[in-house]
Amino acid sequence: MNKKLDIYFFGDNGPYDEFNPGYVCSKEFVPEILYLLAHNEPYSISKDEIIKIIRINEEEFDCIIKSLKRINAIDIIENKYKLNFPVFLEEDMPLLDKYFEDIGEVIGSKIIEIKGQIYDKLSKLSNYSSIPKERLLYHVICDDIFDGTAFDFFEKKNVFSPSKIQPGNRDYIIFGYEDSEVVQSHSNKILCSSNNYRSQNFIFNSFGDSDGIRKDMFRFFRQIEKNLERSTPFSDLNLDYIKIIENKNRKIAEKCGEIVLKSYKNEIVYNQLSISEKDMVKFLEELEYISINEEDSTVVCNVPVFQRTDNEIINEISDIILNQICDIVKSTFDRFEKEAIELTAIKHKNSMKEIAIELWYQVFGFTNEYLAQVGFVQSPEYIDGEGRYLRSFTIM
Repeated sequence: MNKKLDIYFFGDNGPYDEFNPGYVCSKEFVPEILYLLAHNEPYSISKDEIIKIIRINEEEFDCIIKSLKRINAIDIIENKYKLNFPVFLEEDMPLLDKYFEDIGEVIGSKIIEIKGQIYDKLSKLSNYSSIPKERLLYHVICDDIFDGTAFDFFEKKNVFSPSKIQPGNRDYIIFGYEDSEVVQSHSNKILCSSNNYRSQNFIFNSFGDSDGIRKDMFRFFRQIEKNLERSTPFSDLNLDYIKIIENKNRKIAEKCGEIVLKSYKNEIVYNQLSISEKDMVKFLEELEYISINEEDSTVVCNVPVFQRTDNEIINEISDIILNQICDIVKSTFDRFEKEAIELTAIKHKNSMKEIAIELWYQVFGFTNEYLAQVGFVQSPEYIDGEGRYLRSFTIM
C-alpha cells in the first residue's frame, strides 16, 4: 500500500467545484501522489516514476495533475513537480516535538494565571447563567480565540499571514500531514479543528479533533456533496447539481437555525409544528443540536448559544489572553525558524509565514489539550468513529 497525505484546509474554500481544494484533493490517488511529491526533492520525481509507483493510467494521472495545477497546489517543470503548500512528514516530527511537545503546558499555565480576569469577563456572556463556565471557555478560548481572533492578532504582530488568495477567487491555505500513527499526535488527534456551517443569520459550529467523521451540520452537508460528486458518470453535470444543492442547503440551514433559536427561547412545541417543521426538528435532533422533551413535547436546545452582543466580550477576553501569551509564541517561532532548514516545507520553498499558520495550530492544539486535561475547559468525550468534539450555535 502506497503512503499518502491527510489534507487539511484553512480559510474559505468556496463553492464545491473544480477550484475547491476539497473537491480536487478528495479524488482517488491524489493523497498518494502528493505524498510522493512531498517525500522527494522539488522537481526531482518524474511523471513516469509516479505512474509506475502509484499504478495509475496516464490519462487519469494527467487529469489529476491538471486539477492540482488549476488550484495552484503544485508547480511543474518538464513533467517534474514541486508542492506549493506546507507538508509535514514523519521525518519532520523530531523538530516539531523539540519545540512544541511542552508548549501546551507553558501557554496553558500562563492563561490559568489570569483566570480571575477571564472569569470576570466571561460572567458577562448572555448564556453564562445556563452553561457551565468550563463549557463556555472551551468554545471561547479553544475555538473563538485560538482558531479565530488570534489570526488577526498575530498577523498584526507580523508572526504569520492567514490569507492566501487562490485561483477561483478563494482565500485558503492547504496543509498536509503524512498519514501515519507517528504524525497523528500532531494532526488529527489534537483539539484544533473548527467546523462551521453558515446560513444567512446563523452558524452551526463544532470544535474538536479530526479523528473521525463528526455528526454535525458542516460534515453532513459536505459528505452528501462528496457522494453526489460520483453519483453519475457525468462529472460536470454532478458539479452543476451540487451548486444547486448547496444553495438549497443554505436555506435549509437558515430554517433550522430559526428552530434552534426558538428552542433556546423556549418558544417551540413539537406537537404544534407543521409536517415540514417536524422533519427539521427530527433532523436537528439526530444532529444533537436539540432534543424533544417527551413529557410536554417542548423542543429543548442542547448546545451553547452565542448572541451578537457576546462578540464584544469574547474580543475582550481575546485581548487579555493573546497579549499574555504573545511573547512566548513569537520567541518559539523565532527559535524554530533558525533550525527549520531541513523541514519538508522549507525544502519545497514554502514561505515561513505560511508554515507558521500550521505551527500556530500545533501551539493552540496542544494548549487546548492541556487546558482540557487540567479541567480549565471542558474535555470532550471520545465518540467511536467521530472523535472528540462539542457543538455550539451562533446568531450572527
